[in-house]
Amino acid sequence: MSAYDDDSYFQPSNTRNPEAVKYCPGRDPFITFAGRQWWINYHWTQRSGTWAGEPFNSIFDPGIIQLTDKGIRLQILPSNKPNECRTSELVLMDKLGYGKYLITVEADGGSFSDLDPNAIFGAFLYQYSEAPPSNGANIHREIDFLEVLRSGEGNAQFTLQPYDHNPHPVNFFKIPPKTEVITIYNHWHIDEGLNRASYFVCYSGRWSLGNLPPPEAAIASWMPSNHDGIKDLIPDHTSTSCERLHLNLWLMHGAAPSGPQSVTVTGFEFQP
Repeated sequence: MSAYDDDSYFQPSNTRNPEAVKYCPGRDPFITFAGRQWWINYHWTQRSGTWAGEPFNSIFDPGIIQLTDKGIRLQILPSNKPNECRTSELVLMDKLGYGKYLITVEADGGSFSDLDPNAIFGAFLYQYSEAPPSNGANIHREIDFLEVLRSGEGNAQFTLQPYDHNPHPVNFFKIPPKTEVITIYNHWHIDEGLNRASYFVCYSGRWSLGNLPPPEAAIASWMPSNHDGIKDLIPDHTSTSCERLHLNLWLMHGAAPSGPQSVTVTGFEFQP
């Protein structure tokens, strides 16, 4: 087994592990949404069960991920132990690679700008194992399509990894008040110069790949370039790479929110 691009974490022996699936509703570790299978028990391990340590310090509880008439609801809820919370993460089982990704998400509390300061919503590509050194410094092929979180420069960001790279590979922006629905769009591709490219966009409202507004109508957009000094952090995709789309709602260092939090993923599209 190669040390790189090792996809064994996702093999059926894990998703069918009786100890793992007993935490899932109906002992089923998958939800079908947008015609695809999504894994709801990603953070389970034999050593710690559904508990995940730093930076989460939370239980990632598949039992609070709900399929509703709107889509998939991700939640943050208290647990039955003091100072402990339950959080949510979905992982798309398909490894889609280069293409156009579109995700629509609704803030169940009314507005993304009102998400609790301790809560983070994320939509990102991530590979559990390390990529070969030829991929560069972004060893987990991570592209953070969008993170909604409080920071000193806004309440949302587009990001590449590693974050501590100099310069920081991040683009901060602010989702305006009363924004109830957002559409996240990312085009990860090889450009005309045969270079890796990733185009990040966040729109207000519910859109599809067939009717995207012009870029100037977006809340924010970002195309990392050589001028940014970070374009080399855009990962590659190969026949052996195993990055997948993740959608989560979690707490930095497990710091409890003022009350329950939830967002609903209402749509997903992909065009290779």
